[in-house]
Amino acid sequence: MTATLTELTCPPLYGTPRSPDRPTLGGQLAAVADRLGKPLMPHQRHIADVALELDPETGLLAYSEVVVIGPRQATGKTELLSPVMTHRCVGFGDPLTRWIRQHLGHVVPEPGPQTVVYTAQTADDARKKWRDVHVARLEKSVYRRQFTPRLRLNAEAMIWRNGSRWSPASTTGKTAGTGDSIDVPVIDEAWSRPDSRTELGMRPASMTRPWRQMWVMSMIPGLSRAMPGTWPYLAHKRQVGRARVAAGMTSGTAFFDFSAAPDLDPGDPQTWWSCMPGLGHTVPEKAIREDYEAMDLVDFCAEYLGWEPMVTTPKWRLIRQETWENLHDPASAVHGRPALAVEMARDRSRGVIGVAGRRADRHWHAAVAEPGYQVPAGVTGVEWMMPRLLELIDEADAVAVVIDPRRPANSLIAPLRNRGVTVLTPNQQEVAAACGRFYDATGEDADATDDAPADPTRLFHLGQASVARALGAAVKLDVGEGAFTIVKRGSGDELIDLYALILAMHGHEVMDPGDYDIADSVDQTVPCLVCGRQLYCNNGQWVHCDDDSGQC
Repeated sequence: MTATLTELTCPPLYGTPRSPDRPTLGGQLAAVADRLGKPLMPHQRHIADVALELDPETGLLAYSEVVVIGPRQATGKTELLSPVMTHRCVGFGDPLTRWIRQHLGHVVPEPGPQTVVYTAQTADDARKKWRDVHVARLEKSVYRRQFTPRLRLNAEAMIWRNGSRWSPASTTGKTAGTGDSIDVPVIDEAWSRPDSRTELGMRPASMTRPWRQMWVMSMIPGLSRAMPGTWPYLAHKRQVGRARVAAGMTSGTAFFDFSAAPDLDPGDPQTWWSCMPGLGHTVPEKAIREDYEAMDLVDFCAEYLGWEPMVTTPKWRLIRQETWENLHDPASAVHGRPALAVEMARDRSRGVIGVAGRRADRHWHAAVAEPGYQVPAGVTGVEWMMPRLLELIDEADAVAVVIDPRRPANSLIAPLRNRGVTVLTPNQQEVAAACGRFYDATGEDADATDDAPADPTRLFHLGQASVARALGAAVKLDVGEGAFTIVKRGSGDELIDLYALILAMHGHEVMDPGDYDIADSVDQTVPCLVCGRQLYCNNGQWVHCDDDSGQC
């Protein structure tokens, strides 16, 4: 017997209601969950009953999309998705169509073998979840003899005796190389999608399937995982879903958002019980209390209460924000030959090319060269990096490219060297020294004592927001004997913009072309690495030849 929203002890803050006049396949899904050894919790049964409602007018599923947003570890997303995908592989066949014809009077299309495609934060995450959770759980269940797992890399699939197939896939929208139609595309950890490419890639593969239904699952990410504005795909799903619920719409998309009301006390256990449907079932209150006391409050409120972080910058700890802002010079530019550096996110979802060198006044200039100029800002993936990097090397006559061999960009070292490019690969001690050089150049610890240099070398920048965000999240990590590296509070790849600058400075310091004296800059022009126009030095200030402006 299904529960209504009002009967649930922890209803979603925004949730599509059950339409009692519609039959549902939720009971079948619940039976599958029982056979898998983890019966559905009340809120999961409610989601199943609503999501699998049949439209009496057509006999087909009333909802082609299901969106579930809920707190980390307290919604049971995996325990719901596993029976959803299993039910699709075993429960859509002749018995279903006969039942619909008998009870609803509709002759509906035969579902035939079903194709389920599961995506997670990265392709590797999807494969690991599929292998270690989905396959492992099924192999311990009554379904173990009904499918055969194929474990070949990039061709993984569960092949069911009835012809259905369940596979992990990449996050690019490609259907794991199968080229097949998809009945159930699953987008897990939707917060990690920088755009809608995954959905747009899979939707066309579902268009001809009469029983199609996409599932989108996620929590709201804290600042340690993603900055505000970097997960527009999930934000849009939430905005539209809430609007549909408020408008009373009961077709197209079934939406469930388990969040706390915004005016509640985040430290009050009653707040937790109001939005964590797994509390008391799979998660004890004591565990939530421990996480509340240990986590950053903004992260806790996002990932456990569903409160979207405000667009604010956390307190800067590496250097003061004022220090960095005082070094902003929109006319700053490298005089002479710069060094370049390459950084990539661990999942290769994003890449950065940094540039650094000396200005005509001998101070440092450092900036993110791409993306944001010829390469569109916000571009995903790293396929663009090698072609654009080679162009920059030629355009700027770069002295070297710097790549940390312990980081994902190490895949570019050999291809660059094969093309005759000088590639520096600093060790850990050299990276620590580069971090110290960057820190000293900001002047954060400068004082007015007699021992202070009369004309200290400083680092000037263009005020790029991605670098500022990285600095706002950065802290020192002591590596001994006064040396340190720069790391991020929490986890994530937000520091790649900052490290691209630090490594580029290291490259220029090591190679030191020595071509940045003001006296040598008269009657010389250099290309601007920001806009490409020619620069010339006017009394120590680099300005554009065509309009004498210092700004691009």
